[in-house]
Amino acid sequence: MPSEQAAGAPSRRGYHHGDLRNALTEAAVERARAAGPQAIVLREAARATGVSSTAAYRHFANHHELVVAVKDHGLALLAATMRAELAKGEPCPDPGDEAMRRLRAAGLGYVRFAFAEPGLFRTIFFGAAEGEPSIGRRQAAEAEGDDGKVYGGTPGGSDESYTLMSEALDDLVALGRLPEERRRYSDVVLWSAVHGLSVLLLDTELARLPDDVKADIVSRGLDVALSGL
Repeated sequence: MPSEQAAGAPSRRGYHHGDLRNALTEAAVERARAAGPQAIVLREAARATGVSSTAAYRHFANHHELVVAVKDHGLALLAATMRAELAKGEPCPDPGDEAMRRLRAAGLGYVRFAFAEPGLFRTIFFGAAEGEPSIGRRQAAEAEGDDGKVYGGTPGGSDESYTLMSEALDDLVALGRLPEERRRYSDVVLWSAVHGLSVLLLDTELARLPDDVKADIVSRGLDVALSGL
């Protein structure tokens, strides 16, 4: 699983000289884990870290900057979960089958992260409707380009959770398993499938379903999405 710490109230912790920014981010991450993006408060992160609000504001000018730092942390954990899922299975001898295996494993890792870290998962996408930086903005801009490809990334850099799927799709094209004309927007479509499954099974009445039923729904959803390629 992506996290070694259970969700809960952040504990007071020490920090090395020059590392206060990371300590504040960790405290805010714990709050997001426990209660989602609305729980991220710079003053509370300072209290949990054992410093004054004045000291905290030397590292984060405002609440928005702290939220972005927590989002970046969440994206790194999401990518790590997807990589761990990729590492579980045996590589397929056939390169095309292997690319499909990677797509499925990446999608499954995405959903598993959402289930394991719902607070951080919601935080990653928090603020998108208000125009705050979030996963997907760069994808949206590049989807309008002329090269027919959509690359992963956030405004500040590459988003590995997105490129894990994108690179597997590129391999399918290179191997002749996916017609080049059908490559366009496939990243967004597959991303929408795993993200939609995650949200529906977390934030709707479907969240009450037994875990084994949820697992079957995720498996079936991946079947449908991948067969559509």
